[in-house]
Amino acid sequence: MKRKTFLKSTGLVTAPILLNGIEVYANASTGNGFFDYLAQTTYGCGKILVIIQMNGGNDGLNTILPIDKYASLANARASILIPETAILPLNGNANTGMHPAMQELKTLYDDGKMVIVQGVSYPNPNFSHFRATDIWFSGSASNVTLSSGWIGRALDTNYPSYPASYPNVQMPDPVAIQIGSTLPFSLQGPIVNMGYNVTDPNQLLNVLNATTDPAPNNDYGRELTFLRLMKDQSNAYRSSLQNAYTAQQTLSTLYPASGNALADQLKIVARLIGGGLKTPVYIVNHPNSYDTHSDQVVASSKATGYHANALTILSKAIGAFQSDLKLMGKDQMVTGMTFSEFGRRIISNASLGTDHGSAAPVLFFGAALNAGIIGTSPNIPVNAGVNDQVPLQYDFRQLYSTVMQDWLCLSKAETTSVLGSDFAKLPIFKSAVAPLQSIVLSGQYVAGKATLNFIVEDNTIFRRYLVEFSTNGTSFTTLRTIDRVSLNKIESYQYVHDINAPKMYYRITGELSASGNAISDILLLTAEKNKQLMSIYPNPVAGNRVNIKIFDADAKDVDVTIFDLLGARMYYNRFAGANTLLRFTIPQFFTKKTHYILELRYGAVLERTQISFE
Repeated sequence: MKRKTFLKSTGLVTAPILLNGIEVYANASTGNGFFDYLAQTTYGCGKILVIIQMNGGNDGLNTILPIDKYASLANARASILIPETAILPLNGNANTGMHPAMQELKTLYDDGKMVIVQGVSYPNPNFSHFRATDIWFSGSASNVTLSSGWIGRALDTNYPSYPASYPNVQMPDPVAIQIGSTLPFSLQGPIVNMGYNVTDPNQLLNVLNATTDPAPNNDYGRELTFLRLMKDQSNAYRSSLQNAYTAQQTLSTLYPASGNALADQLKIVARLIGGGLKTPVYIVNHPNSYDTHSDQVVASSKATGYHANALTILSKAIGAFQSDLKLMGKDQMVTGMTFSEFGRRIISNASLGTDHGSAAPVLFFGAALNAGIIGTSPNIPVNAGVNDQVPLQYDFRQLYSTVMQDWLCLSKAETTSVLGSDFAKLPIFKSAVAPLQSIVLSGQYVAGKATLNFIVEDNTIFRRYLVEFSTNGTSFTTLRTIDRVSLNKIESYQYVHDINAPKMYYRITGELSASGNAISDILLLTAEKNKQLMSIYPNPVAGNRVNIKIFDADAKDVDVTIFDLLGARMYYNRFAGANTLLRFTIPQFFTKKTHYILELRYGAVLERTQISFE
């Protein structure tokens, strides 16, 4: 491959960057449509999600133990069962305990900083490592194969111009960062992978310092050195990563000195968060496999052994990470969760181990959680057989749905679009952030006045609304406070702003009556030609043919979405290439004389307006 061809083909594809010997991979987008969207919404939400992947299938019954079912467990797995006296009790829960290797996680639970979700799986579970991992990564049903990840799809939908238009002023940092392994399928978007990957932090130092690993002193070696350096230097995020990493030193003294690669990864994540990186999603990998078919425990001391060692690594790493975030003053903005592709069977096997099973607990950790246990102790038969499994209590996509809506500010409609169906949320977070589409903002600029209209999906849950303005799309000031005017479920509001600026950014923050906020998308208006960015004609639309004129000659790769007033997506289409005049036909199921919201996006531009049909 010629050097010119190489540079063209690599683009923003990132080489592993090393931070303190741990590879980190990053990109402008996560490759998962969902996480690309999150990068934008974090400017309003300010929330960060850290995912810990426990490869191999974790034995949930040896992690979170049902003390109230101990007698049945003893019948099913006497050869590996921890002595009841060694189980760590949980504050306020006599039925459930933790493996004795998880002292740090017990402390977090007792301090109100953990949620345990019992019995997480999906209908008709698959017991192949590869297929089960794909199901968790893609967010699919067991009988459906998808070619993109649950995170990648959402991000791709909301960052359709990636990677060409990123980084930019609004999002200068990677949308997602993967540390400790190659980029996971969860970050794969419909076209490209949108994550930035660092398997070894020392490789990140290579990028930051423009150095490469040694290569042979011959023609091949010199070409290899050149290719490595060019690939590293093509990384558009080197400066932002370097600045964040060097701006924040580790504050916690609880990180293990050696032998804990997971803690090393989380230490990097803490420094990047503490240093101000705006990345909303991090994925790290536990270094040990949880595929414990044999020698899961030591026969003479069942509280020790391979599984105990893996849980020790997990517990100490999370404990140190949470301590670091608290000392940095960042613990309220970060939530972590663990996952493994499946659990293990109820009964043990003849090799002091357990075989592939179905459901297992998922652990959430952080300061903003509605701490406790969701679900009940697994139902363990008195005399379990080889085919008996830990029963399903919650579909893993319910967890995804909850995280997207209550932590990362996606609407119910957007979440349903990402997952392909509507999955009920769980009470994981203290004060759930209302869905983003609960406040739908549209507007236009004409003759020195910006007229803003916003519709509130559930007006009854708010006490007031803040109209906020910015000239750069990142630093907002409050123009006016509008008190709730009625107890109508759906309510509309208007605000007129006398202003003359090249670009005007607006958003609406709704203050919930209980606690917390919901924040609308950012609306960009422009004073160019004293017109809004688009005009729909005629409006109301006659028949089902829509015409849109865009007053921006640079508009290209335009995305058009139509929502109903409850935030459900009714229509979507991407118009590739340069487009200033769009014509398309909408489906017949649109209701006549009913208002909808039409959203237009291209690059960093977003505009919404009302539309109806005669």
